[in-house]
Amino acid sequence: MSRVHDMGGQLPAGRIVMDADEQPFHAEWEARMWGLNEAMWGPDSWTLDWWRYVRELIDPGDYLNRPYFDQWMQTFAAMMVDSGIATVAEIASGKSDGSRPLEASQMHAADVAKAARTTRDFRRPAATAPTFKPGDKVRTRFLSEGFHTRLPAYAMGKVGTIHAYRGNHLFPDAGAKGQEVAQHLYTVSFAAADLWPEGLGRKDNIFADLWESYLERA
Repeated sequence: MSRVHDMGGQLPAGRIVMDADEQPFHAEWEARMWGLNEAMWGPDSWTLDWWRYVRELIDPGDYLNRPYFDQWMQTFAAMMVDSGIATVAEIASGKSDGSRPLEASQMHAADVAKAARTTRDFRRPAATAPTFKPGDKVRTRFLSEGFHTRLPAYAMGKVGTIHAYRGNHLFPDAGAKGQEVAQHLYTVSFAAADLWPEGLGRKDNIFADLWESYLERA
């Protein structure tokens, strides 16, 4: 396991507990944190994948034991300090020291819902033809530890089948480094038995959207 966030499908952590009421928030502060999330995408360097990578760096003890939206707060706090937007002391006190002017344009509460409905298109024109087509057998690569990737550890080095081609999309591993690079994206089907020994004899399949550089011919 490369980092604690990549524990899915690897550790015997038991069943996933699902909320019966399926409510998105269970406390007022969680809804407020979600609203802050919608309002805080300012610096060009703050890509979605940079945000994900910073969250992946949270201390394992915090990652496993602190609430989900609390992790969001930690992530944005770290990004603000890293970008020079705020200091640790300012975040701890909740007050600006006045040394940096605030941006003139600020989001108000009424604008949060509108921002949440705004979508981004991560597709990009393709300069090359896709290497694989539906039905091709592929093997996922083993990627080195230490940075962001959307290839889960439990699927590394496994054989699957191209289920569908999804077009040319921004590559998250590069996006976490502030680079805009696009690659062909595929949905890959894996037999559960090829991923976990507990799946032996079952007909379940796992589908994962994976970029071309994650794959090689099996």
